[in-house]
Amino acid sequence: MTALLALLSAVMVGGADFLGGITSRRARPVVVAATSQVLGLSVAIPIALVWWANELHPRDVALSLASGIAVGVGFVFFYGAMAGGFISLAAPVAAVAGAVLPVAVGFVRGERPGAAAVAGVALALVAIAIVSIAPTPSAPGTDAPARTIVLAAVAGFFFGFFFLCFAGIDEDAGMAPLPIYRVASAAILIGVACAMRVRVGEARPVAHRAFAISTLEVLATVPLLLALQRGPLVIAAVVASLYPVTTVILARGILRERLSRPQLAGVALALAAVVLVSTG
Repeated sequence: MTALLALLSAVMVGGADFLGGITSRRARPVVVAATSQVLGLSVAIPIALVWWANELHPRDVALSLASGIAVGVGFVFFYGAMAGGFISLAAPVAAVAGAVLPVAVGFVRGERPGAAAVAGVALALVAIAIVSIAPTPSAPGTDAPARTIVLAAVAGFFFGFFFLCFAGIDEDAGMAPLPIYRVASAAILIGVACAMRVRVGEARPVAHRAFAISTLEVLATVPLLLALQRGPLVIAAVVASLYPVTTVILARGILRERLSRPQLAGVALALAAVVLVSTG
């Protein structure tokens, strides 16, 4: 069940990242990120009210706020990476960087999944790495891969910290963490936007796409929170980090971004990894 919940989250996050990437080519990344985080509250609050906490501890609130800060900072780097480079390169790099931290913490804590699950985790990490580092055919108007990779890797570190914070939230908190973390992430991004002297009018042209992005993100957070709370951190984090598969497929199908044969092989390995983890 943990793997299936994490996979459901990964599919929706991949779609949100694709929309975020193409929208960041039409507006400044911080505008897209801040607008989507703010609009996401209109989705997160009703979910939290329906699925309210049995008991919300101060520690849960602190972890929710910390996760929101991590997401806010991570999105600044992530959308910056996708705005100037290949979406199909930025997403996998962020994913593999984001998976390393929770996987390491999980094994240090003594998590030992079954043999098939361990093989699936290893295969998933290899798949994400292959899609990340395999040469991507060049396209006009994209930045040097090095800049894209650095920005995406920094974003991934913050996303990994987000996983760790969410994993520590008690199940009794229900879905109350959703609006709490969105408030924190929105505050961070609004602060960055103000520092960059962003005008409110810049958000209007991308508001409809930002709402679609935020809806996918919030809906993806529900199964992700359940997976991180109820299952092994290693499995939940790795399967949830397979979101680049969706992003890459969309970039390939809609934007016609060309993928190398190693990258296509990486996508196939990722799918095989999901099967192993789910059955292990």
